Amino acid sequence: MTTTSTRSLDELTCVRHDESLANHTTMKVGGAARWLAMPNNENELVAVLEAAWRDGVRVQNLGGGSNMVASDAGFDGLVLKLGSGFAIQRVDNDLLIAGGAAYLPKLTHFAVKNKLGNFEWACGIPGHVGGSVWGNAGARGFNGQGFESRDAQADLVSVTVFERSGARRVLERRDIEFAYRKSSLGDLVVAEATFKLKPLSEDEAKRHAEAVTELLKIRRSTQPVNTPSAGCAWKNPNVEGCAGAGQLIEQIGFKGYTLGGAQVSDVHANFVINANSATGDDVRALLQNVEDRVLEVRGIRLEREVRLLD
Repeated sequence: MTTTSTRSLDELTCVRHDESLANHTTMKVGGAARWLAMPNNENELVAVLEAAWRDGVRVQNLGGGSNMVASDAGFDGLVLKLGSGFAIQRVDNDLLIAGGAAYLPKLTHFAVKNKLGNFEWACGIPGHVGGSVWGNAGARGFNGQGFESRDAQADLVSVTVFERSGARRVLERRDIEFAYRKSSLGDLVVAEATFKLKPLSEDEAKRHAEAVTELLKIRRSTQPVNTPSAGCAWKNPNVEGCAGAGQLIEQIGFKGYTLGGAQVSDVHANFVINANSATGDDVRALLQNVEDRVLEVRGIRLEREVRLLD
């Protein structure tokens, strides 16, 4: 049960001041947020949202910080990052219920351990449930027979969300529009999500666990998992004969391209990495240079999967 608070952001214990965004994003760049809130329950979340709403403070939901490039100038507003109290995970028959801050790889193992399949796609994504639903994250998964692409909306049943005013709502899957790497959730904060998964027998659960191990092995060999990045930088363009954004970038000779401390990964060209104490400006300039060059050479306009936090 949520309550209404009259306290300001400066009075809330879950709010930090002048907090470095480099410490809260997987790219490890960016200046300080004027406020960074890490609420651990719905009461704290409502208090934060209501305070920001009353005072007209800009709010940016960070999620797990895995697809965000923060500005070196920081953010003159409130950055919202759900705390560990929102990392709950439980099962109810074939339903997987997870808090918005539940970590996707841990949730994958939890599902398989409880003999539930179809969530294997999330095993290698270093993000949170809330952000994955908001952006309809996806990757290669396992269908019991082989690997196939899958995304967050595929098994979604419902979400608990909060409006910027602090109002709480429950949305069914049919209430939300999804497309490739995006949704209609907009400014809503995803506090909890429920997925309907595939019940597995003991033998099937073992096969799904083995599939997770194989997916992680493939990821380690094909992606720069040990270097700071924001995940895939660009959406794969829907262009005939194009295997993906990484292929386009490699074809124009930009695989390994470096600008300041930022680099197009020489492992997978759809990843921009923080190779050597990069700044936010380094990363942003590199993104723009790659996009300009792909447009110039191939006539294809890349669309970013990463978001800029200004």
